[in-house]
Parts: sequence; C-alpha cells; structure tokens
Amino acid sequence: MTCRTEETVCQFMITSYTRIDTIAHVHSAAGTAGKRAIEAHIAAAFEESGAVELLVDLLGIPRIAAARKQPGGAIKPLPITFLCPLACRMSQEPQPGNSLTLHTSLLGELTIPGGAARAAELQALSARAAVYATRARGEGTRRAYRSAWKTYEAWCEALGRAPLGGDPDTLALYAVHCADRGLSLATLRVHLAAIQAAHRLAGIALDLRDARLAMVLEGIARSKGTRPRRRAAAAGPDVLRLMLATRRAADTPLGARDRALLLLGFGAALRRSELAGLALGDVEMVPGRGLRLLIRRSKTDPRGAGQEVAVWANPAEPAFCPLAALEAWLHFRRQAGDLAGAASDAERPLFVGMSKAGRLSANQLSDKAVWRLVKDAARASGLPEPERFSGHSLRAGLATAAGEAGADLAQVMRQTRHRSAEVALGYLRPADLWRNNPTRTIWDTARGSAPETPPGGQPGG
Repeated sequence: MTCRTEETVCQFMITSYTRIDTIAHVHSAAGTAGKRAIEAHIAAAFEESGAVELLVDLLGIPRIAAARKQPGGAIKPLPITFLCPLACRMSQEPQPGNSLTLHTSLLGELTIPGGAARAAELQALSARAAVYATRARGEGTRRAYRSAWKTYEAWCEALGRAPLGGDPDTLALYAVHCADRGLSLATLRVHLAAIQAAHRLAGIALDLRDARLAMVLEGIARSKGTRPRRRAAAAGPDVLRLMLATRRAADTPLGARDRALLLLGFGAALRRSELAGLALGDVEMVPGRGLRLLIRRSKTDPRGAGQEVAVWANPAEPAFCPLAALEAWLHFRRQAGDLAGAASDAERPLFVGMSKAGRLSANQLSDKAVWRLVKDAARASGLPEPERFSGHSLRAGLATAAGEAGADLAQVMRQTRHRSAEVALGYLRPADLWRNNPTRTIWDTARGSAPETPPGGQPGG
C-alpha cells in the first residue's frame, strides 16, 4: 500500500490503529515534521473518540494518554512508542469491490463489502468497542489492576526491562521480587492477571503457562503456602450494636444515613459497592415483613441480571432495625433537591453525599465512604484490632452470625449470593468446628462412665 499525502496516512493510521512509527515509515514522503503532525492528529482522534480511555482507565499506562497541550496551544505529539490501546487491530487493505478487511484477534480476518467507504463509521464503532472492553472488569478489579500495573511498570523501568515485552522470564523475576516483598500468593496472581491484560490489550502475546514461569510460581506457592491471610473482621450483631452507639442520633441527616448504611449492609450481606450503588427504587418496604432489595449488579452478577434479597424487620429493637433505620434516612433523602417527585426519582441514588452542615448532594455516595464509615465506627467503638475492620466486615458479620445461628449452606448462599460454596463455607466453619464436635460427646460419655472416687482420693476397683 502506498499513501501520497500526510492526510491520507493520518486517516489510515487512525483506522488501522497500528504503531505510529510503522505508519510513518510507510509514508516515505513524510519527514520529521510530518511524523509529528501525524502523532498530533492521532492523539486528538483518540481523545475525541474515547478509545484512549481503554488503557488509561483499565491500567493507567502513562504513555497512553490523551493529547497534551504545549504552551501556546499547540498539541504536543505523543512519543513514537505509542501503541494501539485496542485489543482489536484494524488495518485497511484494498480489496475487490472497495471492501475493507478488519484483522481482529478474536475472529481473524473479516472482509466487509463496501467497507472502505465506511472507514470512519467502523473507526467509531471500534473506538466504542474499546470503551466497552474496559467495562469487562468491575471497578474494584480495575483499581487493583491499575495499582498492580504501576508497580510492575516501575520495577521494569528500574531494571531497564520492557513492561510490554511479552517475556515470561521477566515475569518470573518479578514474581520472585513480589514474593521477597512479602506479597501473598493471591495478590501475586492479581499482579500477573493485570500484566497479562495489558499485553492482550496491546496485542502482544504473553504465555503465563510458560514452563519456567510455572515452576517459579509453584515454588513460591509451596514456600509461602496457599492459605489466605486473615480476612476482614466480622461485624456480628454485638459488634454492630457497639458501632451504632458511636454514630450520631437518627434525627440528624448524617446519623440517619450512617445507621441505614450499617444495618442494610449487614442485613442484606452487601458488598460496599452494592450498598453504595442502591437506587431509591431498589428498596421496597413489605408490610409485616421488612425490606426487599434489588441488587442490580454485583461481583457475582456483572452483567446485571439482578438479584433480590429480603431483610426482616426487627420491631422489638427499633434502634437495631434495618426497616426503622431506612425510614429515618428516607425522611431526609426525600427532601433533597435532586428529587422531582416523579417516577424518575426511582433511578436516583439511595445514598448520597452531604456537606459538613448536613446538606445533601445529588451525587451517589462512593463505596470508599462505606469503607471509611466501618473503619471509623470500629475505632470509635474501642474494638480490638480496629484496623481489621473494613467495608467487607458487614457482609462477613451476617454470614458468620447466620452460621452461629444454625443456618445451613444454602440459606447463607441465598442471602450472600455467593456462587462458590467453598467461599461461603469459610464463614460457616468457625461455628461448625464446635457444632456436633465428637470430643464433646466423648467427654460427656467419659464423665458418665467414670468410676466414683472413694474417700482417700483413689479410684475404686
């Protein structure tokens, strides 16, 4: 293929998502100035289309950035090392009948009749595909991947290695580095998954099943063990009562919100993202029973099929009742300025931020606010090891309390919505260790059959 104008090369470059230096080489007539112009154009194109969000949002790779401005308003060109942020690479090839061939990593070559005339449309669709690709992972996963990638990239740069080199030996060395730093095996696996995701999105092969890398990982697993570190402390009913006692009164906006968050998070065994993500229409009050919650999307339901959870009211103890706490919060929430008294209110967030003066905002409360609430309440309660409490403590507290109350695995999984029975069993095992334990029967039987001790202290017989 030959291109005779910088504009044509730029258009081809945008639709092909190929490396800048490769396209610049194809355009033999372009000099240094031409290459810089091409880089500036593609930077602006990516910024406008939103495709640049992919690696920025998912992995935070700094070299993939939107067009930056130099003093005076000129666009600062991206470096020649700019790589396509799409998992799907497109390249335009002349075909009979003015068709366009797309080279995709998923389906191979796709020839679209008359596609050359629709290159701009296909470019826009591909850009949107990149944005959707970022949503293939939950927000928590994206945060973990971004952090892991930045750590790996900094390590590579310190040793002069290429982060996107596709080299299993580099990963093996990095795994040893992480193990020496004390990272758990589970955290190390998150780092490897993030690194693999970066390579896939950049179109670079990386085999995590490489024999040498696998041997190193197996050695680390045998040395460190696979037992997970201590989980977040469970906030059961007794702990939860202590936490609630440290909050402001329910007749204040902050106190009402804090109490509703703690009691709903516990009763429905919600993850902090699920709790913060509730909308007004997701909670239904059921007379004579309690609350029915719709969890629109969760870690175990990433595609949003929706899951319902029931929470019984506790009218005998109003200060410890999820229904009463929610009613107290809704008294303030319904007065907020973002509600219009229409059906659209059902889509507004249930929990919103507020100013220090107690003025409610229209913005959804962040899941970090739930984490801070539990942390603050644990410290204020004087609980031992308050650092072990987190947003997950409410969910863990319900599951653990259910096990201690005699709930079976199916009942716990229905409330917590765990997909893995093994994970759910982890909450039931502490109670199961003591329930129907054979040693109790043995000691009881031994006491009943023990010979009487006569006066003098020696057993008879």
